[in-house]
Amino acid sequence: MNGDSTAQSATGEKHVVIVGGGTAGWLSACYLVSRLAGDAKPEPRLTLIESSDVPPIGVGEATVPSLRDTIAALGVDEYTFMRECDATFKHGIRFVQWCHAPGEKPGEHYFHPFERPLKAGFDSLAGYWLNGEDPHAREFFDAVSVQQRVAAACLAPKRFEDRSYAGPMPYAYHLDAGKLAGFLKRLGIARGVRHVIGNVTGIEETAGGDIGQLLLDDGRSIAGDVFIDCSGFLGLLIEKHYSATFNDLSHILFCDKAVACQVPNAEQNQQIRPYTTATAQTAGWIWDIGLKNRRGTGHVFSSRYMSADEAEAVLRDYIGPQTAELKYRTLDMKVGYRDQHWIGNCIAVGLSGGFIEPLESTGIHLIEVALNMLVQMLPRYFNGGSPHARFNEIMRNHYDIVIDFVKLHYYLTSRGDSPFWIDNAAAESATPELAEKVEAWRSGYPDVYDMRFIHSIFDHMSYQYILFGMGRRPGHSANLGGNNHAVADNIFRNTYAAYDKAVEVLPDHRQIIERIHEAR
Repeated sequence: MNGDSTAQSATGEKHVVIVGGGTAGWLSACYLVSRLAGDAKPEPRLTLIESSDVPPIGVGEATVPSLRDTIAALGVDEYTFMRECDATFKHGIRFVQWCHAPGEKPGEHYFHPFERPLKAGFDSLAGYWLNGEDPHAREFFDAVSVQQRVAAACLAPKRFEDRSYAGPMPYAYHLDAGKLAGFLKRLGIARGVRHVIGNVTGIEETAGGDIGQLLLDDGRSIAGDVFIDCSGFLGLLIEKHYSATFNDLSHILFCDKAVACQVPNAEQNQQIRPYTTATAQTAGWIWDIGLKNRRGTGHVFSSRYMSADEAEAVLRDYIGPQTAELKYRTLDMKVGYRDQHWIGNCIAVGLSGGFIEPLESTGIHLIEVALNMLVQMLPRYFNGGSPHARFNEIMRNHYDIVIDFVKLHYYLTSRGDSPFWIDNAAAESATPELAEKVEAWRSGYPDVYDMRFIHSIFDHMSYQYILFGMGRRPGHSANLGGNNHAVADNIFRNTYAAYDKAVEVLPDHRQIIERIHEAR
């Protein structure tokens, strides 16, 4: 056969083969080629096989703050990255009508910011707030953080002159997922990743049952030491070859489809919202994300409660008069995750390993989790170690954390206007661990000791934002705050005053985005 038939050179060089492009494939390639340099001796070489027949999904437009560290680790200037991906800034997520239907409380909303609330000594401010000690009687997200007000005023989280990937406030990005994949592809190829266009049609095993080489439709073969499956829902290696068990979790997270649409900005100077808007509907929710020249919108819904045509009609009604000229895509979502992400010499990264609906923008983050571990674990594996079990355990834990946190938004609802919401609030629709937490918070509030894993994307403070935002309060709030009343009062007052300082310092969001693009 033609091609690369030798997995390892005489010098002991290891060969990592990635199957699939898109964000998962090219982020894996760029991150590993950048971070493994100098850590494994000799450094591994990387090949990425990309099919010309499978287009990327390309709708993951919202991120979480961890992406800043990931892109910084690639050695890329922040504003270069933002220009290449049409990126804008994100302060957090605004949730609209998640607790009550529009007919009951029109315009109801709460905010999940990236900013962590300060403490009154060792005490969380939550107890003091529950006791009514905020002198301004604000919603929790405003009492303990200035970020919602900054976002609502369409201010950026940083100044133009701040150093790359840093600013006065924590932030993430909104970006064009297709352009992100293209940017990473160019970066990876420039850094030595071998790019192969072809379709994998067969797999040849080693004597020990590992993957030895991949057979392509043009007769070539690609041998390797490690194979990373970034083939999306196809699971070309992890499922087709290893038959890895997939845990279907659609009985917990009901949404299994999405209708997506890109909406051009009506006016050139139209304001760009520096936050994601998630507006609840009768059988799901609509995302609304502001990029430099357009908005990304989509209706995530459950096919058990609504047809694709009905879902598209709901999205058209949300967007308004522009709908006649717009194109809509319907996407299937396979909700759940693999029991094992690393089997033999094959590692699933991205959608091939699992998928959780995009409510809290965790898709790229779960790729980052896997890659951060691989930077540490691949050298061990190449040196004869067996990190598979630990990798799989950590990945399962992270998926479980995200599933419970996303479900929390549905489970706490007071909406009874449709079967979708009624069923989501049923006790049997939650995991036992989530149901136990919510029951415990009837007499308290989320604390660090409620968290099974300390190192996770969603800590007890994130749970506080959602719990209180959804209108839940413990039955007895007296003395929940501790004895640092004067300190708590001072923090509440300073948080209120901090907004005036933020207005003086932080620029208008559109203005800084325009300046970033002008600074080529």
